[in-house]
Amino acid sequence: MGVAEDIEARALPLLREAGIELVELQYRREGAGWVLRFVLDKSGGIGLSDCAEWSHRLGEWVEGSGLIVHDYNLEVSSPGLNRPLKKREDFERFAGIEAIVKTFAPINNQRNFHGRIEKIEGEDLILLDRTNGLVRVPLAGIASAKLDPPITLDDRTKGN
Repeated sequence: MGVAEDIEARALPLLREAGIELVELQYRREGAGWVLRFVLDKSGGIGLSDCAEWSHRLGEWVEGSGLIVHDYNLEVSSPGLNRPLKKREDFERFAGIEAIVKTFAPINNQRNFHGRIEKIEGEDLILLDRTNGLVRVPLAGIASAKLDPPITLDDRTKGN
């Protein structure tokens, strides 16, 4: 088991107990150093104060765990508008929302799809692609996927 997998396995109970979803965890070299990145979510969304709180809590926890023995930068963030879709449950939860899906192998000579998540059927994602209409994408064949909700003028002017 690698460091990221070990951290994830140990951190999940702590996060779940607090009602926090671990969307993504990365531990990798970036530039001259190492980065440990937690992407978190919860019902109602993760705000800046949540990120600050969990940065402190997770930082103390990682330091005390002894799992990382060299210097690293800790980042804690929300998934944002273009949330990555990693699990079957993510696709089910965000049915009806636009997404960008990239596959390992071509489907009808195409690897990049952009369209509305319709549903999960068996082990396949059914996507209403902007170019090709309904496309059946095996979940196991998805290299990466993220939400791509449309932003309207009203969305960009809120809060002004």
